Amino acid sequence: MRNTRILLTSAVFGLALNIATAAAPAGPAQGPEAPEPAPTFEIGKDGKLAHIDFSLTPKAISDPDMKLSHFSNRKLMIFYFSAQCPHCQHAIPYVQKLADELTAKGFTSIAISVKFNTEDDVRGFIRDYKVHMPVFQDQQQFGMNYGTGSIPLLFLVNERGEYIRYKTFDAEKTPEMIKAEAVLMSTHSVPANTTAAHTNAATAAHTKAAKAPGSNPPAEKSTKK
Repeated sequence: MRNTRILLTSAVFGLALNIATAAAPAGPAQGPEAPEPAPTFEIGKDGKLAHIDFSLTPKAISDPDMKLSHFSNRKLMIFYFSAQCPHCQHAIPYVQKLADELTAKGFTSIAISVKFNTEDDVRGFIRDYKVHMPVFQDQQQFGMNYGTGSIPLLFLVNERGEYIRYKTFDAEKTPEMIKAEAVLMSTHSVPANTTAAHTNAATAAHTKAAKAPGSNPPAEKSTKK
């Protein structure tokens, strides 16, 4: 009888201890939170570095004569956006400012809107946010090949077409990460197959976009929300 009582008491005590342990709230994580790592060059299904396909044919909005192929074989930043996306609207002043800063490092910048915007949507976005980088409208090819299902996206592309994709945008962190990577890319020499025709066409498109109505550079004041 005494042994039975001892066993029952032990069982009740063990059950109570298990309940108390399960109910106890987890304490705070110890140490600083690990920073989110910067993205690296994308890898294709073949295990090799992935490339932007400059033979794609998005619709030219800023200049009807420009083609995506005009921007191949050069250091490039691509802003993939929707004109109706609040996150893209928040990001664009920072992205345009970043594009202007990257020019000094030998980069060209372009923007590509999603297919499902109308041309009026895209032109309104250019006007309202004073976008002066060349702008295209996707015909679904770019989004199918390089989209993630969320926007905005930023791509930093080297002269060989290899790219780093930035899947999230933080007004403070993302531009700094891109500028740091741009410095590394700027140490690379231009490949021998870079043609004067590509360079001149891209420069002309960029100049025409900058001179388009409503394309003055954005004000320096912060638009952070």
